[in-house]
Amino acid sequence: MDEREEVESYNYDTTHHHYHHEELPKFDFKMEEPQIASLEKDWDRFKSFFRTNPEALMEPFDLSGNTPIHAAVRSHDLALVKDLLDTIPDRDGDRWRALRKGNAHRNTVLHHVIHCKRVEMVDMLLEYEKDVKVPPEEHHRNNPPLLELGNDLGETPIYRAAKYGKLQILKHMAKHVDNIHQHFYRRVPDTIADRTSIFHMAIIGQFFDVAVWLTGVEGFEELAHATDKNGLTSLQLLSRMPSVFRSSCPKMGLFDKLIYAHLPDKGYKDGDDEDDEKYYRTQDIENAKRILNKPTSSVLSRINYGIWKIIAEEWDNIEEIWERKKKHKLVEEIAEVLVKQDNSWLDTYHAKPRTEVVLPVIQPCMRNPGKGRAKALEKSKTMEPIRSSVYTPLLLAGSTGIVEIAKRIIELHPEAIAHVSHDEQNVLHVAVKHRQMKIYKLIKKYGALKRLACQMSNKGRTLLHQVARMDYYDGGHQAGVVFQLQEELRWFHRVKKRIPLAFALYCNDDNLMARELFELEHADMLREAQEWIKSTAQSCSAVAVLVATVVFAAAYTVPGGTDNGVPVFLNSPLFLFFTITDVVALASSLVSVMMFLSILTSPFQMQEFYKSLPRKLTLGFALLFLSLTTTMLAFGSTILLTIRLENKRWSSSLIYSVMFFPVTLFGLTQYPIVMAVKYRMKRVWKALKKIVPRGIVKSTKAHAHKKRIYSKYS
Repeated sequence: MDEREEVESYNYDTTHHHYHHEELPKFDFKMEEPQIASLEKDWDRFKSFFRTNPEALMEPFDLSGNTPIHAAVRSHDLALVKDLLDTIPDRDGDRWRALRKGNAHRNTVLHHVIHCKRVEMVDMLLEYEKDVKVPPEEHHRNNPPLLELGNDLGETPIYRAAKYGKLQILKHMAKHVDNIHQHFYRRVPDTIADRTSIFHMAIIGQFFDVAVWLTGVEGFEELAHATDKNGLTSLQLLSRMPSVFRSSCPKMGLFDKLIYAHLPDKGYKDGDDEDDEKYYRTQDIENAKRILNKPTSSVLSRINYGIWKIIAEEWDNIEEIWERKKKHKLVEEIAEVLVKQDNSWLDTYHAKPRTEVVLPVIQPCMRNPGKGRAKALEKSKTMEPIRSSVYTPLLLAGSTGIVEIAKRIIELHPEAIAHVSHDEQNVLHVAVKHRQMKIYKLIKKYGALKRLACQMSNKGRTLLHQVARMDYYDGGHQAGVVFQLQEELRWFHRVKKRIPLAFALYCNDDNLMARELFELEHADMLREAQEWIKSTAQSCSAVAVLVATVVFAAAYTVPGGTDNGVPVFLNSPLFLFFTITDVVALASSLVSVMMFLSILTSPFQMQEFYKSLPRKLTLGFALLFLSLTTTMLAFGSTILLTIRLENKRWSSSLIYSVMFFPVTLFGLTQYPIVMAVKYRMKRVWKALKKIVPRGIVKSTKAHAHKKRIYSKYS
């Protein structure tokens, strides 16, 4: 049975151009013997069965309607397939029919060859086709060659090879056709709206090596501009696939980043690529050589590649990272070629002139919005779904956060950044409402932020209104609803600094200012954040009080007791360590209790989640974690002072290891808050860097890189 075979209710007859039901006869039970031989890879027994039953070679072999010739292709044995074809009595063109006989999906033997490991199978079948006798009744018909036959979906073997990522088979088949352009699309009637190209299928299947090869074939310009049944070009489709790009892939650890950076970017393999240049545009030979992945490499580069290849074969993790890097490099090459062919940004719209609607500065309280405001919110949420085909690749890349595509489009077509969509949105509007920080920073880097921020989209929405909307919110990057709400507030204030001051007071068509819309849209998130921070502060304050009680009592019951009021172990270094850790634990636990109590007495307004409450929560948790750690250290020093083991080195190491287990477990259970503490430390570091005079920072960065600015946008 074919890999990833389509299940179609109707079969398509490529000769008579109509769909029909086709009832195939079920296989005979005598086929069970060769079926078992096929499963056991006993191809000698398989062949001997059909030598004694040659008429069975034209009958169905399995439930999918495959013939034994189809099944023999799985053996990857050219001699076996040829022997079986020779076994068929050559009367009235039966061998010719056997080559062209399709299964339940009208896939011929050549359609099956794409799953064969030996490309020579293609040569053998096509040579065999030339030698077989054509039935007399077929002489007057214009029968296409085997490579031109389509299956139920109208897919030729070449189209199917690209669809399933069989690059070597695809290249080998392409050598046998004069014009590969005939295989760019499925062979379906014009009345059927399916123009999904061979290039679309390679991208959808993420077979980027196939797609890279196709970028160099003659007539690729047509593929670059072709649209599928949804109206998407290949670049638009690629702009909707952020997971295949480096900028949007999950964060890697330090070790993975180090391996990723040192892995070779290119492959240095020998093969039959020498003849591939005849399929490439003669005016673009240099580009073809680049696409063929044959860089001019030194001996050291080849040695480096060989060493990494050996390492990757031994460690699956390194092989996975390498495959990921190869995919990133290939998809960047594809994007590079497609961006050069794309001119969709020229078809731009112009924002409608509208008068500003500004409400009075003094506004009614929005904590309990009235029915009118709630209805306005519901009205603003009723949006018709917009197909991706109406947006340019730059806007789609801006919505998905694909920096590679957005950056290359802006560099090659600077004016594309000013493109306005049918709903009066530019790339900044799209990036902001999808919370794509990398695209926002990219636009800021090119100096286009101020100009784009001054534009208003449809329904009277300013850039700040786009931030307030929750239509495209995906949960953010922070763990815990409190920090998610803080992230939203930071995003709101970040954008607010970039727009004209008057825009903060503008109303949209629903008579809502951006701040009002933000509070209405985030009302549920605020409620969840209030409940979450209350429960967290209560539980953490209880733990902090318990720790304070324990360490306070430990201060008056010193280990070893006292002699006339003087501690027995006063001169011991461990006793000094016990005293310091006990005092630190007491002080940090009491301060953390104060932090949590200040949280519980807070009114929990929206603005407090911007800085105040998250800061208190992270500080309180950090002090609580410190108090737990120092408490366990004090406990460990007490144990060592009391029992006085002879081998202090291994005993102390074992005791401290056991002591840190509950601390580690507590940190893992409170993982969201631990990550928030880590994020807070980064924020503190950034704040400290701001203390450094700007002149020093600018002079240091000036030598590192030169900032590209489009002056007309600044």
